[in-house]
Amino acid sequence: MRRILALARVETLRMLRSRTTFTLLIFVPAMQVLLFGYAIRPVPPRIGVAIAAPTAAGAGRVARAIERMPGVTMTGAPLKPGGAASAVREGRALIGIEVPSLRSFANPTQARVPLRIVVDATNAGLTGAAVSGIEAAYWRSLAEQADAVDSGPGLKIERLYNPEARADWTFLPALIGVTVMIAMIMLGALSLARERESGTWEGLQALPVWPVEMLLGKLLPYVLIGTMQGLLVLGVGIALFALPMRGSVVALVALLPLFAAANFALGYAISMRARTQVAALQGAVAFYLPAMLLSGFLYPFETLPNWARWIGTLFPLTHFIRAARGALLHGDGAAAVLAHGWPILAFLIAASAVALLARSRSID
Repeated sequence: MRRILALARVETLRMLRSRTTFTLLIFVPAMQVLLFGYAIRPVPPRIGVAIAAPTAAGAGRVARAIERMPGVTMTGAPLKPGGAASAVREGRALIGIEVPSLRSFANPTQARVPLRIVVDATNAGLTGAAVSGIEAAYWRSLAEQADAVDSGPGLKIERLYNPEARADWTFLPALIGVTVMIAMIMLGALSLARERESGTWEGLQALPVWPVEMLLGKLLPYVLIGTMQGLLVLGVGIALFALPMRGSVVALVALLPLFAAANFALGYAISMRARTQVAALQGAVAFYLPAMLLSGFLYPFETLPNWARWIGTLFPLTHFIRAARGALLHGDGAAAVLAHGWPILAFLIAASAVALLARSRSID
């Protein structure tokens, strides 16, 4: 234990003297919280819609229904038939509505043509919600014409855990894990690569310490820093964004050291194989980028294909995100939150074993 604490003291002093380390530990988490809390917050977009109709009355009916939709704006006066599709192709509107000619007493031979919606699907996520709203407005207008609007039992939507559908409440619990993961993997990957480039790696190998003691000595100070990072992001989320604490937050905090240790052990294993700091950084990015994509942080986990979900369950971040959202939003108790720690513990053991095996091979 004295040898482990001595190594931890040396690593702490080295960390305090490194400006790069402080940038990763303080500046990066602060920037992430501000970006995901304030900047990357979905707001109602302004989507331009062009309407083309054979008559002014037909265009006016559609325009009145569209103007009630949030985030949709008319691009100008109604156009002649075909003009809305041309406006979308020319980039003057994102959605074009072509109102067909209707069969009437004056035009009894008019063929029945469907209402045509032309969409610029370059950004499908941007226009998808607007198209759904236009479809809903179309069916509502038909119901109003048939006097069937109030004939049903009605519709009531209840949003559990996030009544206002706040996007920051979705991101911030996961951001706790993302911040700790990136910092721990990067610092773990740089720990030995920096030693090699500075020429102190041979001196570390000559010390009378076991490989496990070397790993634990480097692990302890960074686990403490990673835990403080997670607490900082959690505190900012609660103070600035009114993030709720419905479940066992104490259990979530108890998972932070384990989660930080698992990611640092992985970075340590990467640094065992990397000869330079650049190679170590490349290895760190090669791991944490798929973890962010397949853990449910950037994309809903349920929308991923089966093979991607299977890979996603291997990352500690996936299980920490579930624990964080359960503790903060769902109201999960301590047992349910701590149950997510078993996969993280298994990953820690596996990453430590890989690191120790890689060290023995590098010495040989």
